[in-house]
Amino acid sequence: MNNTVAFKVASVLKSCGMEKFFMLTGGDQPLWIALHEHGIQMVVGHSEASAVYMADGYARATGRPAVTYGQAGPGAANVAAALADAFWAQSPVLAITGATASGMRHANEYQALDQDIMFLPVTRWSGRCENPEQAAQLVRHALQMTTAGEPGPTHIDIPKDFFARETSEFVPEIPLPEIRPLHAVDETQAHAILDQLDAAKKPVIFVGEGVNFAGAYSELAEFSSRMGIPMVASMGGKPAIMASHPNFMGVVGRYSSCVANAILAEADTVLVLGSRLGGLATNGYTIPSRRARILQVDHSPSALANPYFPDTCLLADLRAALKVFLQAAPRNTTVSPWLETCHARRATWLSNVRSATESASEADGISPMTVMAALEPYSQDITLVADTGYMAAWTGVLYPIARPNSFFRATGSLGWTLPASLGVQMARQEKVVCITGDGGAGYHIGDIETAVRYRLPVVIMILNNNCLAFEYHEQKYRWKGQVIAEANNFTAVDYAAVARALGAHGERVMDGTGMRDALKNALLREGPTIIEVVTDPEAYPPVTNFEGVMTRSI
Repeated sequence: MNNTVAFKVASVLKSCGMEKFFMLTGGDQPLWIALHEHGIQMVVGHSEASAVYMADGYARATGRPAVTYGQAGPGAANVAAALADAFWAQSPVLAITGATASGMRHANEYQALDQDIMFLPVTRWSGRCENPEQAAQLVRHALQMTTAGEPGPTHIDIPKDFFARETSEFVPEIPLPEIRPLHAVDETQAHAILDQLDAAKKPVIFVGEGVNFAGAYSELAEFSSRMGIPMVASMGGKPAIMASHPNFMGVVGRYSSCVANAILAEADTVLVLGSRLGGLATNGYTIPSRRARILQVDHSPSALANPYFPDTCLLADLRAALKVFLQAAPRNTTVSPWLETCHARRATWLSNVRSATESASEADGISPMTVMAALEPYSQDITLVADTGYMAAWTGVLYPIARPNSFFRATGSLGWTLPASLGVQMARQEKVVCITGDGGAGYHIGDIETAVRYRLPVVIMILNNNCLAFEYHEQKYRWKGQVIAEANNFTAVDYAAVARALGAHGERVMDGTGMRDALKNALLREGPTIIEVVTDPEAYPPVTNFEGVMTRSI
């Protein structure tokens, strides 16, 4: 067995640091035997998509590649569809898929598909193994490509009859080299950016996900303080800024703080750090103003090509660039009128949040604002994982970051968060809280059993309003009240009972006191807990979608 393709592939994975293999079993028995012999834990989910999402969560939480698998045909199709979130998030996930047996292509074989094509839009690199002698080296190459240049998912197709074949292929068993963007900082460009910031009347620092990837937390905080410039963040940039920093004005974009959006809209000069300035972060390319001077720093050349056509660009590692800025930046000893104004607006917004949270306690169901307030005391100790849509808006805008890189969210795939939170917990070995709605929970509800089987101490909070509330609100506020209930509404499911049937601890809470008690107890429990929070479907979220007909206070 030591000379089989499966054994060589497992050897490469082991030497490259892969401790876990996220999968749904699909018939490639030689590979399972080889993985077992190499001590690589096979983590089996309830679908290929949930396996991909677990690997994605694991990769984001560690910052290192993770590997997932799907069998030939339908399994591979499911893997390809699920890789979209990793692609958007620049997450280093390798997908290995079995493929139709080498002599059976174009022969109407059972479950045969041209799998290569499906992976092209959702990977940085995708390849097919055409010869058993190249399988292991291609797997190593695919792993290296997940972090080379712009990080992201990769894929390799291996015909399923190859795994049991013997091979003489030699691949050195050495660790993967760490690849970081090492663009030397052009100090002339760096000084030009500082000069323009210093001359601005209303400068703003726009923080994107690149700052978080670079781990430039302390450098960013010191730079903002030294220059006396307010900061805003995209959803991806949020984990890089502590909520306690006095210059942090909040999250901007479609899911956003209204005051942070207003401050960014007024800026005359914007230093963009590690953001691709996409539609979500810029509220449909409306903020910053097109009249503002855009100064952009990024490690990726493609990020500098965006609809804002930056005035000055600096291609560099974000942490290295911020260190150069700090060496040359003047230290402002007085607070500028602009920063004073921003501080006052932020204080007013925080007061509005407190008032709105108090008022929400009088609603029939529990408001998501009440849930966010209950989570705040634990923010120093937990990692929060949130779904997309309203869950991203509530958590992104209101949940305070107390530790760097302690917040993850789906970048677009509803349902991602439940299995992803399991991957995050396996990586972090700490308390992880998952926030999803009943719509998101439905995608992978079976993976509560996965959490039970692996004894993962995750807390899964399902905010249940028996509907797809985003769709409901779109119809109610933007389509003249033409609510199409059959397109939005679910039956009243008791998710706590479902959790108990799957072997987890499940509680259903109807009020704020019960929810806070359930959360406190869940964080002390060793196994998984599902807290079903019966929420108010009318709760108005911090999004810009309805600003034409509704006035936002938060």
